[in-house]
This record gives sequence, structure tokens and C-alpha cells, in this order.
Amino acid sequence: MIDIVAEISRLPNVRPLVGMEDAWEWSPAPGFVLLIALSSDRQHAFRLNTKHSYDLGLCRSILEFVRLHEDEVVGRLEPLLALPGFSWGGREFDVVGRIRPEAHNLFPDNLELNSLVFGVFPAYECEISGLETLDQAAERFNRMFKASDMNRKPSPYVLVKFDNPKTGAGTIGERQVFVRPDYLLHELKLLEGVEDAYIDLWNHRNEHWSIRWAGQWRIVGNGQEFQMAREGVEVWALSAIL
Repeated sequence: MIDIVAEISRLPNVRPLVGMEDAWEWSPAPGFVLLIALSSDRQHAFRLNTKHSYDLGLCRSILEFVRLHEDEVVGRLEPLLALPGFSWGGREFDVVGRIRPEAHNLFPDNLELNSLVFGVFPAYECEISGLETLDQAAERFNRMFKASDMNRKPSPYVLVKFDNPKTGAGTIGERQVFVRPDYLLHELKLLEGVEDAYIDLWNHRNEHWSIRWAGQWRIVGNGQEFQMAREGVEVWALSAIL
């Protein structure tokens, strides 16, 4: 196994992280501050990226929180995981997200180091289900979270399969795709009045809802079935994903 500390020492402009042992930060480019901390057995490391949003107190708090939960961080096999119980004054983050080495590419030029590093980031409960596949975890982390922005707003977990014969929009076969909340609301509006159209929706609570138009909205899922007038469906959809 490689010497993680030796590998860290080779990073550009690396320096010890103020106020935390066995932790370092470096800045590979203007506006970027990257941080890494060793696990207690010094066999793994936890990496946190920031982009134009570095906050020493917040970052140190995240890494300290991860160390307190390192058995889960390292031991659990879910590619993407939310660690509950995190908070930081003045911020709305309510969990810390963790992504396994198999699902990220944080050290693309050092694959051996990459295999020992767990990515961590401040997150929101509504963003992570814990059932993401490797590909889904990578997509969420790389494309949807903007995980390096310490000032970001939530990016809720909105997984859909849908078809609208009138507009021709929809997913392919049984494929499910992640979309933004505004796109979900846009497609819901277009479903109105189209009898054969549908949206299947999965959220971070792993609830599955089927939404169809039958003179009014018909919603089935999570052991429930109900109908809803046109005006209420957007409010319901937002409550389902948050």
C-alpha cells in the first residue's frame, strides 16, 4: 500500500490545515482550495473540494464530522451516502455527503491514491437516497451537486421515467433519468389533458409515485392513491421531492 502522507506531500503548494492534525490544504489554481485529512488508521483519506467559496471553519467542521463517522464512511458499501446530524451556523446544510473511490475521479493522475480517498462534501438530506448505482453516484457528484460550492442551494433527488405522446418528450424504455425540479414542473404542466401521458417519480426517501392525467391528476404511490385538482399538483410535487 502506498504512503498516503508521502503522496500528499507532493501536491502543489500543500500546507498543514490550521487547527487540525493530519490534515492539509492546497490551491492548484486561483479560487480553488482543496483539503484532505487522514483516517485514524492512516490507511484512507477524506477529500473536500471548494471553489470560490472557501470557509476554513466550515471545511474543518466537515472533516472533523467525517472522522467521527469514519467507520460508516469507509465501511459502508453504498457508492453515495448521506451522514445525518451535521449542522453549521448560518448554513442550511443538514448532512455530509460521502462518495466512494469507485464512483469519483478526484486523483485522476494517481489511481492508487484515488482508490484510498473518499470524497466528502456538505449536503442536504433531499439530495441523496443511498440507493444510487455507481454511475448515478458519479453523475450526481460530478454534474448535479456542484459539491465544491460551499454556498450552494439544494439539488433535490428527482429521478423520473416519463412519456408524453402529445409533445414526443420522454425517457427511453425503462430508463430512469435525473432531472432538475424546474424540469419536473415543466413536464407536469405539459401532461395536463393528455390521457396516455405519465410521469413516474422517485425521491430521496425512495418513494415511487406514478402521476397521470385522468380529467384531473391521479397520483399513486407509497401505499396511497388520490386525485388532485390542476392547481395543486406543483405544490404536491415540490413537497414530494423535499
